[in-house]
Amino acid sequence: MGQFIKLPKSTTDLNSFDLMNIGRGVAEITSISSTTLNVKIFGLSPGGNDNLPSFDIAISSAMSDSERLDMINNLSKAIIESTQSPNSTPSLRVVGGKYVTSLTYDSAI
Repeated sequence: MGQFIKLPKSTTDLNSFDLMNIGRGVAEITSISSTTLNVKIFGLSPGGNDNLPSFDIAISSAMSDSERLDMINNLSKAIIESTQSPNSTPSLRVVGGKYVTSLTYDSAI
């Protein structure tokens, strides 16, 4: 099945979020642009280790380098919380009043 993390889609509506399935775990988190995070996931598809499935998380506006680092750290903390408390669904803490505009899954097949 997997573990899930809530991704806020609004700064004002706490019920507006996407759920990201982190499967059996996360291999890598990178910030591929000033508005996008990429999360490579273990165990969601039959792809090999060199071709892991991933999620692209688009953020509402450009992030500075320090905000990008903070977002990677915040996402890491949410992943750790999700795996340590299997019945929880932690929320990603988004920096600077930003929010998630889209969540795109790439099966890497």
